[in-house]
Order: sequence, then C-alpha cells, then structure tokens
Amino acid sequence: MKKQVSRLILAVVLMAVAFAGLGFQPAQAKSDDTFKISVYHGIDGRRLGLSRDLPVIASVYKDGAFLADIPLSYKDRFTTFLPAGVYTIKVTSLEAGPLPSMTIDSAAIPAGVEVRLRARLNPGKIPVLAVKIK
Repeated sequence: MKKQVSRLILAVVLMAVAFAGLGFQPAQAKSDDTFKISVYHGIDGRRLGLSRDLPVIASVYKDGAFLADIPLSYKDRFTTFLPAGVYTIKVTSLEAGPLPSMTIDSAAIPAGVEVRLRARLNPGKIPVLAVKIK
C-alpha cells in the first residue's frame, strides 16, 4: 500500500510540474474535483556520482493521455491543485537513464486530498519518494 501511495504521489507531483512547465499557474482555490499537490526534488546527484542538479524528465499522463515532458532539477518545488484522475509518470535521468524506482503506473488520486511528495535517496542510495497524504 505504501508503495502504491508513493507512486501515486510522484505521479501527482510530476503532473504539477508538468502544468507549471506548460505555463499553468498554481491554483488559488480548489474546486470539488481537485486535490492539492506539493512536490520537492530533494536528491543531490553528487551522492550518486552524477551532477548536483540531477536533471530529470518526467513524462506525465492523465487518464491514459500524454500531458507533457517536464524537466526537474535538485531543489525544485511546486504546489498546485490538479483534477482527480488516474496518473502515470515515467521519470528518466538525463545522466543515468530510466529510474524505475520513480515510476508510477495507473495511480488513482481522489479529489479532496493533499499530497506531499519529496524525492530523496534511501540509505541504499536508491531514489525514492517520501509521501504524506492529508
């Protein structure tokens, strides 16, 4: 269950970043069919022998439709409201290739929740998501 929630949150975060990259502004108020998402890229790539910024591309899909490829770097933050739905996110490091531990597949996110995602390294230096849902 925690793994599914982590993947769900990552998908939401990447979707938020995708909207930001497409020129969407953070929502000021929520509607009944949205959820709030906050994302933080907290992985210093030097701990993996890569560049500090650890640039990645998040390919974001909602309800099966491609939305965007979103670039992210170390210490990027984003908060917005997104519509409830089923999200898939595939993250690829520009330096290391695909990051399977950061892939979310078909995660259903309901309206009315607040999702906080923080990308970090676990003790084994594997990229993971710390997820909080309120």
